[in-house]
Amino acid sequence: MENKPIVIEGKEYKIIEELGEGGFGKVIQVLSKSDNKEYAIKEIPIKEEKKDKIEEIQNEAVILSKFNCENIVKYYGISNENNNIYILMEFCNEGNLRNFIDKNIDNETLIEENIISNIIKQICIGIKEIHKRKIVHRDLKPENIFMNDNMNIKIGDFGISKQLSSYKTHTLTNKKLGSEYYAAPEILDNGIYNEKSDIWSLGCIIYELFNLNIYYKDAIRRKIKKINSEIYNNKWQELIDLSLEPDYKKRFDINQVIIFLENELNNKKSIENLGNEMNRMNLGNKNNKIIGEIYIKKEDINKDVRIINSFENVKREYGWKDEDDDIEYLNEKEIKENIEIKINEKIIEFTYYYKFNKEGKYNIEYSFKNNLTKTCYMLYNCNSLISLDLSNFNTQNVINMKSMFCNCISLISLDLSNFNTQNVTDMCGMFFGCNSLISLNLSNFDTQNVTNMRNMFYGCYSLISLDLSNFNTQNVTNMNLMFYFCDSLKKENIITKDDKILKILTEQ
Repeated sequence: MENKPIVIEGKEYKIIEELGEGGFGKVIQVLSKSDNKEYAIKEIPIKEEKKDKIEEIQNEAVILSKFNCENIVKYYGISNENNNIYILMEFCNEGNLRNFIDKNIDNETLIEENIISNIIKQICIGIKEIHKRKIVHRDLKPENIFMNDNMNIKIGDFGISKQLSSYKTHTLTNKKLGSEYYAAPEILDNGIYNEKSDIWSLGCIIYELFNLNIYYKDAIRRKIKKINSEIYNNKWQELIDLSLEPDYKKRFDINQVIIFLENELNNKKSIENLGNEMNRMNLGNKNNKIIGEIYIKKEDINKDVRIINSFENVKREYGWKDEDDDIEYLNEKEIKENIEIKINEKIIEFTYYYKFNKEGKYNIEYSFKNNLTKTCYMLYNCNSLISLDLSNFNTQNVINMKSMFCNCISLISLDLSNFNTQNVTDMCGMFFGCNSLISLNLSNFDTQNVTNMRNMFYGCYSLISLDLSNFNTQNVTNMNLMFYFCDSLKKENIITKDDKILKILTEQ
C-alpha cells in the first residue's frame, strides 16, 4: 500500500492500515492531519466499464449523510479523484459483529444474555432511524454492524440501501441482492422488498447471537430455529419466530419489535438507552434523587455545557426580563438552594454550566431537598441528557411541571414510576420536543387536579408506546396540540380508557 496520504475535500489523511477488501474496493484506517483523529475511508476504484455506475457507488454517502444517530456510522465527506471514489466515515475501533461472534465461537463460550440484549436494542434504534427516513438497508448482517468502545453498536455499509417513495413493496431487477444468508425469502424468491425485509435480517442476526450459528446454514429455513431455553429467556424465541415469519405481511415491523422488547422482555429502560451502562447506573433512587446519563459531543468539549436548567436560564437565553414573565415563578431560588450535583461520583458545587474534559458518556446525579413546589423548566433544553431515572422522586409539594423536560432532544430513557403528581395543576409542554423518546409510561400519574395539558407531547415524533392508564382528564380545560407531530404514535399503541385522549390524538 502506498504511503501517499489520501486527500478528501482538501484535507490530508495518513494511511495506517487496510481493514478489509471486497468486490467494491477496500476500507482503510487513516489518521487526519488536521485534527489527529482516526477515520475509516472506503476506497472504490472506478473502472472504465463502471463509470456509468458512479451514482450507485456514491449512494452510500448520500444515505449516510441523512443520519445523525448514535447507532449509525457517521459520514464526513466524499471525494472523487485519481480514478477512485473515497468515502470518509467514522472509524469503529472494535471491528464488526462478525469478529465478535467468531471470537466467542473460537473460545467456545455462549454470549451472555444481557450482552445480546444490549446489542439488539442498539441495532433496533438504528433500524428505527433508517425506516423513519423511508430507507431500507437491504444488507443487514454481522459484517455490516460495527462496534466502538464499550460495545457501542453502529449500523454501516449502506451501499445497496434504497430510498423508498413510500412504504410499499418494491421489485428488484436483480434478485441476488444483499447476502443470501440474511436475505428475506421475498427477495430471494420473488425479487420484492420493503422495510420488513430488514426485520428478517434482524431475526437472523438475533438467532446467530444466541446460537453462534448462521440461521440459513442451520435450518435451510425450515422449522428448526430454536434457542436454548434452559439458558436464555424463551421470549427471545418468540421474537425470532415473529421476525422470521416467511410471509412479510404478517412479519413484525421495527416498532412492533421494540414494543415486544419492552413489554415481553421487560426492557423498557434499556431498549431506549444509547449507551451500555444503564444497568450499572440503575442503583435505585432514594427520595428526590435523579440518576441519569449525559453524552458530551466533541464540539462541546472545553465549552460551557448546560447540565441543569430553571426558568432563570430560559430568561437569560431568550433575553426576557422579569416583567416579561407570564407565570408566577420562584423555582430559580428553590433549585439553586436545594440541589447538589454529582458527575461520575464527583460532587460539584451548583452551577448552570459545567466544563467537560473529553468526549463521552458521564453518569450524573441530582439530589434535591424535599421542599420543591415547582419543577417547571427544571430540565429545559438539557439536550445532552440521554437517560433519567426519577422513580420515587418526591414531588408531593409540586404544583407546576410546565415544560419540565422541554427540548431534552437526546432523552431516550425516562423512568417516572411512582411519580407523585396529585397536587400538580399545570403539565403544559411537559415533554415538548423530546423527539428521541420511544416509550413513556405515565400509568401512575394522578392528574385529577390538572387543568392544562396543552402541547404536552408536542414534537415527540419517535414516541411509539404511551401508557396513560388511570390518566384523569376530567378537569383539563386545555389539550390543544397535545399530540401534535407525534407521527409514530398510533391509536392502538396508547393504553387508555379515556375517549377524550383518543379523540385528541385522532384529530391531531
